[in-house]
Amino acid sequence: MEEKQLIELCLQHDRNSQKMLYERYSRQMMSICMRYCKDEFLAQEAVQNGFIKVFNNLISFNNTLPFGPWIRRIMINCSLDQLAKNARTVPIEDGMANLFSTSNTINEELTMEEMMKLVETMPPGYRTVFNMYIIDDFSHQEIAETLNISEATSRSQLFKARNYLKMALTNNQNLYL
Repeated sequence: MEEKQLIELCLQHDRNSQKMLYERYSRQMMSICMRYCKDEFLAQEAVQNGFIKVFNNLISFNNTLPFGPWIRRIMINCSLDQLAKNARTVPIEDGMANLFSTSNTINEELTMEEMMKLVETMPPGYRTVFNMYIIDDFSHQEIAETLNISEATSRSQLFKARNYLKMALTNNQNLYL
């Protein structure tokens, strides 16, 4: 079924169409939520809350625009909400302690999966801004508005995230996973 037709049926509260829309996007949305939440349970909660928001706000979707970026933005926001609900009040720099082990070395060429595992080990503030800026192509202004931080903080977190990755790769050390 074509996406626009499926959305129209979902707007009419057709349960089968809603299920089809969920099945079409749920795996991709889970992957997005896992980038932010890291914990599978929190990511599942974010996906569930995201689809509730999708179905409740589908009426506001502008069908002249692509559906994918719209639903992705909702899932990112739900992931961020989930993180905020479960945030620990540990300063980001404290999360850097004892992350490195000298027992193994990282291969010079990392696969995308290995790089994403490395990103997952970042402190939450670094990881969130890194994902939003590098992977999801948000601007610093959009990140600042979404996370309720300043643009300077967004830039600083991205700088620290990049240094975190450089340090991990330059030192040729493996991270505890």
